Amino acid sequence: MTGTLRVGTVPFLVARPLVAGLDDAPDVALTVAPPSDLARGLLAGELDVALASSVLHVAPPHLPLWREGPVIACDGPVRSVLLLLAPGVASPREVRRWLPDPASRTANALTELLLREAWQAESVRLPPPSRPGEAGPEAAAAAGADAAVLIGDAALRAPAEFPEWTVVDLGLAWKDLTALPFVFAGWLGPPGSDPSRHAAVLAEAADRGLRRRRELAEEAARTGGHALGRSFLVDYLTRDVRYRLSPERLEAALAAFAGLVPV
Repeated sequence: MTGTLRVGTVPFLVARPLVAGLDDAPDVALTVAPPSDLARGLLAGELDVALASSVLHVAPPHLPLWREGPVIACDGPVRSVLLLLAPGVASPREVRRWLPDPASRTANALTELLLREAWQAESVRLPPPSRPGEAGPEAAAAAGADAAVLIGDAALRAPAEFPEWTVVDLGLAWKDLTALPFVFAGWLGPPGSDPSRHAAVLAEAADRGLRRRRELAEEAARTGGHALGRSFLVDYLTRDVRYRLSPERLEAALAAFAGLVPV
C-alpha cells in the first residue's frame, strides 16, 4: 500500500479496540464521525475503508465487507443499541410512532424489521432529528413518539438518565427472533473496492486494541465521560460486544439480516 490510507471510525467506546493506535500511525488519516456520515464518505470516495454500518453491505448499496476481519457484533444483549419506550407504553407491540437515531442506519433498519417481524406493531417511522445529538427520549417526547432508537455511548447511559423509559435491547430482541448473533458494523470499502487490501493495518490495530479492552474500559470509567462504572464498561467491551465471529455464524447472521431488512 502506498500513500495515505483514509480510515473512518465511529465516535463511540465500542470502536476503540479496533482502531487502537491508528490516530498516531504514519500514513493513516483517521476520520471520526457518526455511522451515517461514514456511509456518505464511502459512497463519495472520501474514505478508503470505514468501520461502518452492516446494512450498507446486506442491502443497497451493498458495499464490500472484509469478512475475515473483526466486526462489532453481539450474541444477545449489547446494551448500546436500544429502543426506548415512552412512559405508558408497555410493550413494543404498542409502538405506533417511533423516532430513529440520525447517527445510525443499521439500528434504524433493525428496529423497523423487529417491530414488523417480532412484535407485529403497526408503526410509522418519524423523520429523524437533524443532528445525532438531538436523538433519544427527549426528542421523541417532543415529537409525540412512542419510542426512540438510541445508539452508542448515549445508549449506555440512557437507562440511568431516563429511568421512566422502558429499555428494549435490540441485540437481545434479534437473538430472541433468530437465535443468531447480530452484526452491527464491520470494515467496509467504497463500491467496487476490496477492503481486505488494508488487512495488515487494520488487523494490527485490532490485535493491539483487543488486548487492551480492560484498560480501555477502565480509562473510560476513570475519565468520567461515560458516568458509568468500571465493571459495567469492562463487561461491555469484554462480554457484551463480540469482535469476532466464526465464519459460519457471521454468514448466517448477515444472511438473516439481508433476508429481513427493509429495502
